[in-house]
Order: sequence, then C-alpha cells, then structure tokens
Amino acid sequence: PGVALPWLNQHLGEEGGVGGAGRRGRRGVGAEGSAMAYGPLAQCAFMSGPSPFKKKAPPGEEKKHFKDLLPPWKPPDRCEAPPPGSFMLYCFDMEEIKDPNATSRSLPLDEMSHVTFGSSQEVDGMVYDGNKGVRPEHAAIYYMKSRWFLKAVNGPVTVESMTLHPHLKDSDGKPPKRYTSASTKKMETIEPMDAKKKLTREFCVFRLGDSERRFWIGGPLPLGDGEAEEAGATEGRKKERKERGEKADRGDRDRGERDRGERGERDHKDRDHKDHKDHKDHKEHKEHKDRDRKEDRDHRSRTRSRSRKRRR
Repeated sequence: PGVALPWLNQHLGEEGGVGGAGRRGRRGVGAEGSAMAYGPLAQCAFMSGPSPFKKKAPPGEEKKHFKDLLPPWKPPDRCEAPPPGSFMLYCFDMEEIKDPNATSRSLPLDEMSHVTFGSSQEVDGMVYDGNKGVRPEHAAIYYMKSRWFLKAVNGPVTVESMTLHPHLKDSDGKPPKRYTSASTKKMETIEPMDAKKKLTREFCVFRLGDSERRFWIGGPLPLGDGEAEEAGATEGRKKERKERGEKADRGDRDRGERDRGERGERDHKDRDHKDHKDHKDHKEHKEHKDRDRKEDRDHRSRTRSRSRKRRR
C-alpha cells in the first residue's frame, strides 16, 4: 500500500479526475500490483533452491538401545551337578547335519549345574549363537531333581521333537536312540514369561529364536507322557544284538574248539606223563619187591646154615 497510493495519486492528477483515470488506474494497479505482489515471493523461492517436499534424508546408522535391561540371570538355589559321564550337550547346524560325514559338536555337562545360551561374547562359560535374532543372554538350562529344565530368559525358545531330525548324530557319528509319542504336536515355543520346560527323551532338541542352529542333550533323560522307543530302532538294535550274539557264539565255538584241542593235548600229555610215572613207579616197585625177595632168600639161607651148624 505504501507504493501503490503515490502512484495512484500521480496518475489521478495527470488525468484530471477520478472518472478519467478510473479505467486506466485499475489496469495499472492490477498490472503493477501483480508484479509487486508475486515477484519477490517467486524470487525468494528460486534463490532458496528446490522445494524440500518429499526429499529423503541422508542414511544414518541406527543403534538399538534397550532401555529396560534385565539383570543377569541366576539359576535356582537347588541346582546340582549331574552325575559324571551321564549327559552330553550337542550342537549342529541344519545345513551341515545332512552331510553323511558330519558330526555334532559336543560339550560334556560334568560338574555343570547350569548352562546359559546367547550372542554375547563377554560372558564366561556362555554357549555362543551369533544369529541376529538371538539376544545377548537368551536362554538357559539347569539340572535339578535328576532332570534338565529349559528356561527362556530374554527371548523365545522352540523345543522340538527328535523325530523332526532324522539325521541326528552324536560326536562319534552314530545315531542315538530314537523316541516318539502319539502326540501330533512336535514343536512348542516358550517365552520369557512362561514357566520352565522339562526336557524328555523325545523333546530334547531346542533352538534360540529364528536361528538355524540346534542344541540337544544326550543321556538318560526321563520319559515324557506316552513316549516310547521307536519300533524300527528297536528292531534294528535287536538285529544288531542278534548279530553280535551270533558272532559271539561263533567266537565261543571257535574258542571252545581251541580249548578242547588244547585240553586234549594237555590230557594226552598228562596221560603220557602219568603212564610214564606209573611205569616208573611200577618198575621201582618191582625192583623194590625183587630186592625184598632177594633179601628174604638170603636171610633164609643164612638161617638154614646156622641151624645145620648147631646140629653138628
């Protein structure tokens, strides 16, 4: 307004009245006013660069910060170490176990009342799993009342049946005894808010989060509800025991034949020795008997000679 009014007064004075300059004044105000109104705004817009509308920010690294960090997990006070040589912890990856020459990595559980699992490399004694979905302290197992229990500490844990892993092997490459049940539920996921899970002979395999690594415990675990040894495995073991028994019987027969041969040789030697000894004893006895007879004859002959002398 400070610019438009002097310009309007000047043109009104030149035209000599409001009526003569009304139409021109309106056209002037419209043309000059539009230039004055939109020119500076457009100039500012072009000087400041393109519009930031829908413009992407430069990529940056996002760091995860867990605000509610839980204290380190502590096992129950009633935990105890298992009997020495009873249990073994095995580990395998799904891609490696299909190889016929592959074996599971093992860790003896002697004198270990509890074991923790996670992705942290700063905690001593922790079993490491570097999957992205594994928390620094993810799960733990502990031995109590002659049983192994699994507890999800800071993340989900899936317990699986051994029937889902037909290529299961121990550290020596031998398949373990296989157990199954009539239940159709072969997997169970537990969360940190859930209670502990008892490991049985069938449900002895578990994994952390979405990891492809599996852990399982080998040893005299208790039988679960309705669990029994697989029929095929039982028949295979019976056949193996039968073959071992036949082999042992063949070995016993061979050993018996050898023993009988050796015994016969010994008996023959003993008989020969006995016969020789008997012959020697018989010979000595005969000689002794002959000597006694001779002495007896000599004694009788001396006695007769004495009696003849007396008669004379």
